[in-house]
Amino acid sequence: MKYISKVLLRYHRTTLHIKTTVLKWGQSKMGSPKGYMTSDEARKCYILSILDEFSENLKDVRGKCMDVGCGPGDITKDFLLPSLGSNAQIIGTDISESLIKYANKTFNAENRLYFEVLDIQTKNLPEKYISEFNHIFSLHTLQWCNDIRQAFKNIYQMLRPNGTILLYIVQYQDVFEVLRILEQDIRFAQYIPDTMKNIFPFYDSNNPRKDLKELLQSVGFTIHHCSLREASYSEEKSRQFLNLIISLLTFLEDMPQDLVKEYKNTLTCEFLKRKINYKSI
Repeated sequence: MKYISKVLLRYHRTTLHIKTTVLKWGQSKMGSPKGYMTSDEARKCYILSILDEFSENLKDVRGKCMDVGCGPGDITKDFLLPSLGSNAQIIGTDISESLIKYANKTFNAENRLYFEVLDIQTKNLPEKYISEFNHIFSLHTLQWCNDIRQAFKNIYQMLRPNGTILLYIVQYQDVFEVLRILEQDIRFAQYIPDTMKNIFPFYDSNNPRKDLKELLQSVGFTIHHCSLREASYSEEKSRQFLNLIISLLTFLEDMPQDLVKEYKNTLTCEFLKRKINYKSI
């Protein structure tokens, strides 16, 4: 039996901000890893709070682990790895080739940590990952999936019997609404890829905690914990988050520069004028 040791269905109501790990749409080319990290303080704060909350459980984690959506690898190396038992090993995975290249160059720790490219939504999961992991983590990433069921199926397949996962998924945030509005804007629509659409899988849910639990159970998981929570961001962290989101919008590279400026200005204006509501799982 494979099961979930902790699932955080967080409900974050903020006054201006939300964030994620690696935006799971677009191509492999992403913004600069260093730029990504400097815009990532809000997400780091929340991930640290999760790791601290479950520190007693995490220190007993041993064996082979995976961090899904590791980005440039700094959080995996500096926060997740030190939280685990001394015998734990982690493979950090991400869809972005450039971020994985940076992570291996900068944060690779011999025998304990290395990084590989993996699209967690793939329908052709590499054989080498199947039934290989004792524990899988995904912190602030899976909200960017447009096929969340496939992502969970892959995670389930990668776990060994009695393996555990720790998830932290954003359920709602007002910036999601802004991005959806801009998808329909005739100025920008032709540049926004289909892979960006239908993300935020629990955005429209009236009962996200129930929906997530049912989805996970249908895949085969047993759930030991699932919670829905609120959080708030300061205006400073909201702006940091906005910079991070913009850095991850790879389709902007295909827009004319004047339209890029227009898109960024519109996104910023719509984002900052809202009271940012943030729900996460």
